[in-house]
Amino acid sequence: MDSIESLKSEKKRLLQETEALLSMISSPVLVVDQQGNVVHTNTFAENIWGRSQITLINKHLLELMEASKLLGFIQRGKPAVDLPVQIKDFTGGCYPYSCRLHPLIVNKQVEGAVMQLTKQVSLPSIEKQKKFTTRYSFADIRGNSEAITALKAQAEKVAKSNSTILIRGQSGTGKEVLAQAIHGASHRNKGPFVAINCAAIPESLLESELFGYDEGSFTGAKKGGKPGRFEMAHGGTLFLDEIGDMPLFLQAKLLRVLQERRVERVGGSESIPIDVRVIAATHKDLETLIAKQHFREDLYFRLNVIPFSIPPLRERKEDLYELIQYFMKRYGERLGKETKRLSSPVLKRLNDYHWPGNVRELENVIEYIINLEIGDLVTLSSLPSTLRYREEPEETVVRLEIVPEQASPFDSSFLNVDESEAYLIEQALRRYGTSTEGKRKAAQQLGMSMATLYRRIKAISREKKFSK
Repeated sequence: MDSIESLKSEKKRLLQETEALLSMISSPVLVVDQQGNVVHTNTFAENIWGRSQITLINKHLLELMEASKLLGFIQRGKPAVDLPVQIKDFTGGCYPYSCRLHPLIVNKQVEGAVMQLTKQVSLPSIEKQKKFTTRYSFADIRGNSEAITALKAQAEKVAKSNSTILIRGQSGTGKEVLAQAIHGASHRNKGPFVAINCAAIPESLLESELFGYDEGSFTGAKKGGKPGRFEMAHGGTLFLDEIGDMPLFLQAKLLRVLQERRVERVGGSESIPIDVRVIAATHKDLETLIAKQHFREDLYFRLNVIPFSIPPLRERKEDLYELIQYFMKRYGERLGKETKRLSSPVLKRLNDYHWPGNVRELENVIEYIINLEIGDLVTLSSLPSTLRYREEPEETVVRLEIVPEQASPFDSSFLNVDESEAYLIEQALRRYGTSTEGKRKAAQQLGMSMATLYRRIKAISREKKFSK
């Protein structure tokens, strides 16, 4: 009896050691007996099929994969390297893997084998990665205003986490640019960035676009079904733009997906595990929508884990010149155009404009100017009609050069002080501050002495009540 108990104890110890060793291997591993039945596995293997360990145990290999030669290698006790197999997941899809096979031989008898699986990158996978890549980073978020500087610092700080983010801001403020920048700075940057506009897709199609569908789930469904955006974003980031326009019946399903981290396709019965970070965005007042029962409060709290708000362009006018310079450079190079000169009334008109379309509208205006202005001088008559609302007196030229990105828009080569000097001095002081050092820098960049600057400030203060 003692020998039997000792044998059981030894077997139990060996089993625990085997499981511990398997858990330390960072790739899918299956241990099978001579007949091809699974006797041990690790967590990485469980994740392939999305099943629990108890389900995989005792399953036959041919239930889990297509590999006609594999069983023969196991039964003959032959090792193999890079043996191609096709993994069959619970949705019916097949995925290419390579298998490294090490036979288990005890007392010269084949007892089974250890299988290590490696996923193969196919051409469709490469094409998918190209399709779902990002174009923007934090470097593309232009501006040195206090609001933008703080926003970028906070976004860079939380980029490394997996927490859900809600970005709020008016149309054209750059919500997707910020979302892409966060994805690019995260540990998910090698994975896909998948975006979907909840307002641009009809309600009847939005559910299948988000969650996918199984074959035969509705008339016209693709053979074999189709993965949704959540599945496409596995291992990466899903950007839900205009989340405030999502219909209520889908909000409930989205809430469950965010809670469970699993999706069910339309017409399907299987629950598919997903590893996705969600970034949502909206220009709508969600609190008002909640009060009107047009948006679920529980979904709001699930999305609003890390909130960001992008200010409209009219609230950060100190960034206007940097943005103008950036877009002038971009479209000048893209369209092969020469440097344009902006008259002082044009600069003032751009600054006074309320910019309802925000940064996107400014970009369009600069592209319009670069495309249509024949000469090198941009006057009020050269502006789009939305900005050309009244005639101005004779215009004095202020030159806007396309200069290196790090250069200040207040370089003396960039702006020459003229009849708009009050306006330009105000902008320079906002940029550099009203301390003695700030005024010294402002005077240097405006091309005037400190004594002249102080005289101008005193005169402007009398006329415009401009604070020193």
